[in-house]
Amino acid sequence: MNKLLFAAIVAAIVGVAGTAIADDAAATPYMVIEAQMVGQDVIGLVPEGLRLNGHTRGVITEGLLAGATTTGVDSMLVRHDGVSVLDARYFAVHPDGVTVAITLKGFSGEPSPGLLEAMLDPEFEFPDVDSPAHVAAWFQTMAPQYAFLNHTVFGCTATVNMVEGVIRATCRPLAP
Repeated sequence: MNKLLFAAIVAAIVGVAGTAIADDAAATPYMVIEAQMVGQDVIGLVPEGLRLNGHTRGVITEGLLAGATTTGVDSMLVRHDGVSVLDARYFAVHPDGVTVAITLKGFSGEPSPGLLEAMLDPEFEFPDVDSPAHVAAWFQTMAPQYAFLNHTVFGCTATVNMVEGVIRATCRPLAP
């Protein structure tokens, strides 16, 4: 995807007050994903920052595809300014056999000068807090009842707690 297009999508999700992420939950399809980190790969310091992969397992607890189990890899890059760039790929399987591929891209945290350097210290421990994250989500499925997912971008607000290893995200379509 063109980096400028991706930046424009993320800006629309994060930066616009009253964004098109629907607030009328009863009339709008949505989903809540809860995932637990079950493993981590530390790739290490790369030119752009610190690169990590978090392996997750979870469940869609509410809304569309409720009851589906998920597995995934959350690739995280902690930039030199302390902001984390998220790039995740999940695979969901619903009890009725429907399968869905989920792609999530976005950001977590705010600029925090010195965070990257602190994380490189062997004594570093993450704080036990829910860090906010904002991501865009795309879906792919062959299930006819969910065909609209193949051409709908969702905006997700999420929290990430690195101590608990828990990710919680609520996702809604950006357009009706």
